[in-house]
Amino acid sequence: MAYLVALHALAAVIWVGGLFFLVGILRPAASAVPLAERLPLLSNAMGRFFLWVWIAVIVLLVTGNTMIFALGGMGAVPLYIHLMQGLGWIMFLLFGHMFFAPWRRVRVALAAGALADASRAMNQLRFFATVNLVIGLVIVVIATGGRYGLV
Repeated sequence: MAYLVALHALAAVIWVGGLFFLVGILRPAASAVPLAERLPLLSNAMGRFFLWVWIAVIVLLVTGNTMIFALGGMGAVPLYIHLMQGLGWIMFLLFGHMFFAPWRRVRVALAAGALADASRAMNQLRFFATVNLVIGLVIVVIATGGRYGLV
């Protein structure tokens, strides 16, 4: 069980930490770079990040559900586990939307040289990444404080 918890935590750190880096550090720092250079940089960074998020999602789903099963199923786990799983699914669905909609539009627009369209789609990505970051931080609070009566 300890290995499952460790892998689960590492996957969550990669995802939520990556969101924090993108939203709180890379995007503001890149705003000083001209748009024609900023958008390909951000798109490249997001492409690399998205690969790691897909890996993290798989690890989170496998480890989380394995631990729930080992503890006796959803009926046997406390409320905070239900909250983590529900919010985790919202994060996953929002990530899927980000990956298949705005990020796809960014790449198509950049390939066509349509910087204004790429910029609009990148702003959508920033918004969704910010929402996902907030949800992820809430999950971290629930995960770390839930067993101590926080939730």
